[in-house]
Amino acid sequence: MSKRLLQMLMIIIISSSQSAHAFDEANSDRINQLIETGMRYFRSGGDVKRAGDEIFNGIKFKDRYDLVEAAFKEASKLAPERLDFRYAVAFIQLYQKKVQEAKVTYQSIAERNPEAFDAQAWLEAIARLNQDYKAAELVHHGLAAIDQGRADTYRKRFLRAEQIIAEKPNFDLPSPTGVVTIVTFGYALSDDGTMQPPLMDRLELTLRAAQANPNSLVLVSGGVPKNGVTEADVMSEWLVERGIDRGRVIIEDKSRDTINNALNAATLLTRHKADAVVLITSSSHMRRARVLLEDALIQKGLSTVISPLSALDSKSIDEAAQVDAVERLAIYRDLMRVSGIWAYPGLQQ
Repeated sequence: MSKRLLQMLMIIIISSSQSAHAFDEANSDRINQLIETGMRYFRSGGDVKRAGDEIFNGIKFKDRYDLVEAAFKEASKLAPERLDFRYAVAFIQLYQKKVQEAKVTYQSIAERNPEAFDAQAWLEAIARLNQDYKAAELVHHGLAAIDQGRADTYRKRFLRAEQIIAEKPNFDLPSPTGVVTIVTFGYALSDDGTMQPPLMDRLELTLRAAQANPNSLVLVSGGVPKNGVTEADVMSEWLVERGIDRGRVIIEDKSRDTINNALNAATLLTRHKADAVVLITSSSHMRRARVLLEDALIQKGLSTVISPLSALDSKSIDEAAQVDAVERLAIYRDLMRVSGIWAYPGLQQ
C-alpha cells in the first residue's frame, strides 16, 4: 500500500470516528433541557425525586448536586465536542468534594485539547490543594508552555493563597493608615429577615472599627433577600441606629455569595480609592474571604493593604487557626472563580 493511500485511509478512519461522536442536532432540545435543569437545581434546588422521574426516567439522586452532575454529564455525552460541559461536570464534582473525580475530568479536557489553559490551571490548583508540590511543579511547566505570563500570574496567585492560609487569625483591632474602608461580609439572614448570631458578631466588630477610625467608610456586603430585606440593608440600619453616620455607609446589596462579595467590593473600593481595608468576617470564613478580596483588588491594579479582623466562631483561637481539607478546597475553588475561570462556562462565574 502506498504512503499516499495509507494517509487517505487514515483520514477516512479518523473522520468516521469523529462523526460517530459528533454533535447531533436532533439532541438540541434535550441538551437545552439538561442545561436548564442543571443550572436551576444548582442555584435554587427543587424536588429532586420529581426531576429524577420526569427528566431522567426514574433515576434516583441522593441530592440536587448529584442531579446537576448527571445533567452535565449527559449533555457532555450528547455533545462531546462541548468542553464547557466537561468544565461544568468538574466544577460540580469539586462542589461535592470529589476532588479525584474532578481531576480526572480536567485531565480528559486537557487530553482532548492540550492548549486548554483553564483545565491545566485547575490541575495545578488541585495538586496544590492536595499539597503535592512536585506534581504542581510538573503541571506548572505544561501551563507555562501554553502561556508563560498567565502561568506566572497563577503561580503568584497560589503562593499568596498559601501564605494567607498559613497565617494565624487576627482578633485585635488593627490601626491602618491612609484612606481606610471597613469591609464587612454578610451572613445569611433568617427566613423572617432577622440577623443570625454570626452576622451580629461581625457587626459588633464593625462598629468598634468604625468608632476607632472615624474618617473611614464602611462597606457592608450581602444581597440575598429574606422577607423583603437583604443582609446589606439590615447591616446598614443596625450601624446607623448605633451612631454611624449614614453617609459613611456603602451598601453593596447584589452579592449572592463570597465570590460576588469580593468582586463587587473590589469594584466599589476602586471607586472610593481606598489605601487600606479592614476586612471583617467570621474566623472560619476569613481566609477564603481575604484570598478572594486580595485577588480581586490585584486584578483592579490596586495595592490596597488588607488588615483582617475576625469574629471568633470556633470554640477557641487555636481551633480557629486550623485549616482542614474542606476549607482548603473551598478557598481554591472560589479563588479559581474569582480569577476568571467560570464554574459553568458562559453561565455562571
